[in-house]
Amino acid sequence: MSTNDNRSVSELFSDALNQFSALLRNELQLARKEMSLKASEATTAVALLVGAGLFLIAVLVELLAALAAWMQELGTGPSLAHLIAGGVGLLIVALLGGIGMNRLKANSMVPHRTFNQLQQDVAAAKEHV
Repeated sequence: MSTNDNRSVSELFSDALNQFSALLRNELQLARKEMSLKASEATTAVALLVGAGLFLIAVLVELLAALAAWMQELGTGPSLAHLIAGGVGLLIVALLGGIGMNRLKANSMVPHRTFNQLQQDVAAAKEHV
């Protein structure tokens, strides 16, 4: 950027407004892109939660079947096998649900890059004023 001492105050003010306007447009575009990325991450998290919910239905059926078999057979081989299978299924549900919930935390949805850039822009503007 070259300095031109012959420009009037109105030209300087107009130039500053144009640069500020361009900066705001760029920041808004960055915020839109970052929010789009966050929305995509939220979609993935919701899909994992839906998967966990669907798997939980089958796990509950398996655990209830194991409990019924155990009660009828008093702990013989088939009921223990059903119980172990249900426990493994429950671990899978816990893993998928935990990952999904972790990705949906409010802190992970904040557009950190955009906020950091806005803070830098404010600091730079304060230096020039």
